[in-house]
Amino acid sequence: MKSCGIIAEYNPFHNGHAYHLQEAKKRTGSEVMVVSMSGNFTQRGEPAIADKWTRAQMALAHGADLVVEQSVLGTVQSTDLFARAGVRTLQALGCDALSFGAESGKDTDFIRYTDFILKHQDEINEQFQAIRNDGRTYAAQMQQVVSKLLPHEAFAMSIFEPNNQLGLAYLKENDRYSRPMEPMVIERVGAKHHDDLNASNTFASGTALRTLIQAGKAEEAARWMPEVEAGVSAVSWENYWPLLRYRVLVEDEASLRTIYQMEEGIEYRLKKMVVEAESFHHYLTLVKNKRWTWVRLQRLCVAILLSIKKEDVETYFQKEQPIRVLGFTEKGQQYLSQRKKMVQLITNLKKQHHEQLAVEIKADQVYRLGNTTNISEQNYTRSPIRQ
Repeated sequence: MKSCGIIAEYNPFHNGHAYHLQEAKKRTGSEVMVVSMSGNFTQRGEPAIADKWTRAQMALAHGADLVVEQSVLGTVQSTDLFARAGVRTLQALGCDALSFGAESGKDTDFIRYTDFILKHQDEINEQFQAIRNDGRTYAAQMQQVVSKLLPHEAFAMSIFEPNNQLGLAYLKENDRYSRPMEPMVIERVGAKHHDDLNASNTFASGTALRTLIQAGKAEEAARWMPEVEAGVSAVSWENYWPLLRYRVLVEDEASLRTIYQMEEGIEYRLKKMVVEAESFHHYLTLVKNKRWTWVRLQRLCVAILLSIKKEDVETYFQKEQPIRVLGFTEKGQQYLSQRKKMVQLITNLKKQHHEQLAVEIKADQVYRLGNTTNISEQNYTRSPIRQ
């Protein structure tokens, strides 16, 4: 069974995602669409607008055949590590193709860029180290380095658009394997990554839809979604602000330094500003500076909230991990039966799995605290969704 893999968040699942699944399946000639999907916290360091089971159900109803969970340890990460986690999962599941959405560019453009970056990786690293402490963000510094090294001929895409950056990271990681997946780029149609809502567009950005849903306007968001997500929890960071504030207040600086991505003495600034802050938004506004962007701080706050240590992440990337199955269609189940001897799959969570998935279970328990009325138990009472 030919399979195509997608790394996704579906936060929330919208018309553009359904289009991507359909187009990727058609263009790759795949029988099975496999999705490695973020759990209840996302790559940008935010709680998901709907829980992982709701988003998996939506994906299965609109083109996915198998949805597995990408651990919080591999999800709440910078672009390169997020890509490493997703590609590793799809490789373990034996996917033949890898599809992703992009603002512009074709398969050949991405392959050329990837080859160029891989060939010049040492030079890129050297030049980056020379400017890394100049006060600008990582993205701005890397853009300067890569732009300086790029050949002068025109390219059909920009590598600095958000989805294009992710696509390049996927292909760089994919190239590390002896059997790379075949890339399939689906160019984004309609709204771009951060565009506002436009009634004339069939497709809308996830950012705009999240804003609408969090404002209590889920029915309005339905215009750009295949169906309204019944399980939308409408949580935001503000729901977890009291918990985060408590954690920062009670931990001393030495304890905070054990948290993943706690660097450059930021723990002192976090401790100082938490006393003054009146909300999560206010807190990040106070702490943010040129070196510590909003998204970087959000990821750090997730690590604090969940008490994720540096060694947790190191272990995750160094050792082979079990794969948690969230749901499947009949074809997806058939595909899983072909792979079960090659990779450790967890369908029904049992006590013997607790140690392996301790961080994921903790993340789900904390996630529920944001809206205990609408977010149901996420683990031991759950079985894979059958579509």
